[in-house]
Amino acid sequence: MYSQTYNMTPEEDNHFAGKTQNFEAVVQYQFDFGLRPSIGYVQTKGKDLQSRAGFSGGDADLVKYIEVGTWYYFNKNMNVYAAYKFNQLDDNDYTKAAGVATDDQAAVGIVYQF
Repeated sequence: MYSQTYNMTPEEDNHFAGKTQNFEAVVQYQFDFGLRPSIGYVQTKGKDLQSRAGFSGGDADLVKYIEVGTWYYFNKNMNVYAAYKFNQLDDNDYTKAAGVATDDQAAVGIVYQF
């Protein structure tokens, strides 16, 4: 999926990007026995970003990661999931100035739907 917005994407430090270009791709497969593995890629590129202390303005990646995860559906109401996000952003002038996290992240959870 591709999208583009103007003056709508908030940055980490309460500014708005002048223009953003977003790309997202996800592949999942649902097995009959309840397992659903997933892999995804997300990138948001900011253009015409405001200058701030330590960053002279311009273009930068706002979000860029690969996520690998899986869900297991016990029944129609309950599932568990685990996911790991490989953050592809590097420490640079923009990430430091705007306070953007560059660490990998892990998540696990359980969902019950009424």
